[in-house]
Amino acid sequence: MSLKMYRNKVQGLEKEIANLEKDIGKEQDKLAKALKGIQSTKSPSTLNSKQRVVIATQKKIGDHKGKKAQKIKSLNQALEQLRRSEERDYKKNKTAEVRQTKAITNELKKQKRISKEITANPISINFESLPEKINVLFLASNPTDQGSLRLDQEIRLISEKIRASEYRDSINLQSRWAVRSNDILQAINEVKPHIIHFSGHGSPDHDIILETTEGTTSLLSKESVTLLIKTMSDSIKLVIFNNCFSSGQAEAVTKHIDCAIGMNEAVYDDAAREFAAQFYSAIAFGKSVENAFEQGRLALILAGLEGDEVPELYTRDGLEPNDIVLVKPEL
Repeated sequence: MSLKMYRNKVQGLEKEIANLEKDIGKEQDKLAKALKGIQSTKSPSTLNSKQRVVIATQKKIGDHKGKKAQKIKSLNQALEQLRRSEERDYKKNKTAEVRQTKAITNELKKQKRISKEITANPISINFESLPEKINVLFLASNPTDQGSLRLDQEIRLISEKIRASEYRDSINLQSRWAVRSNDILQAINEVKPHIIHFSGHGSPDHDIILETTEGTTSLLSKESVTLLIKTMSDSIKLVIFNNCFSSGQAEAVTKHIDCAIGMNEAVYDDAAREFAAQFYSAIAFGKSVENAFEQGRLALILAGLEGDEVPELYTRDGLEPNDIVLVKPEL
């Protein structure tokens, strides 16, 4: 039972006890009048009537007091349950606060360490080789027989972050919705993406969940995803699997492209949105893939969202994610 439910229970019992006290008061007034009538009457029939009222009223008072005693007992139990629940809630919030503070401190230390490493070992990037504009292909699927996801909110937040960035004109974001397996090749051929972003559901067996023509679930296996990326890898530099249980796909496709991001377990909808939005924001400010990835994780911590350990970054053998920059700065 939640803390709110315990509080509601206590309030309800207190109200019931107050009502019983009012009822007892009314019956006691009625009893007093009946007793006064007995003292003043001389008629046998009236006397008998008043006596019956006294007996009935005394019984009602006894019943009400018995109910009140039970309610008081229940109230004491509910108050004890509320106290324990408040203690648990306090400890939980305190633990979460300590965890968040610790995570932020560790992340800031890591960022500082990376900054020192960059200063000591400047990255040599051939910016001339970077495209003037990178294409991002956002592929969204949310079948009707799966839990509802706010994928529209995800791309809205990503778009807002890109528009607010320094090199916003260097990113061309295009989306495809209700994606079926046979839509992907067409979309890649049309957009020629440097980044492919899968958004939606994933299965514990490392399948990407797409849609059928009827809008129900269709599975795209890890092997099929790997073959797809291998075949279409001419322009692709990065694949983001913003789906649950997708770290296997991310690791597999880096045999054929520079880097990929996947989720090592289930990821909450709001956490997936927050991570992706901050990642693209950093990319659009000209940051490296590693720095953008760390900023995405840090955004979850700062927002107080769970799941900062869920995203995983993988790179092709021989490449360092901090050396991979996708957006060409204005020199």
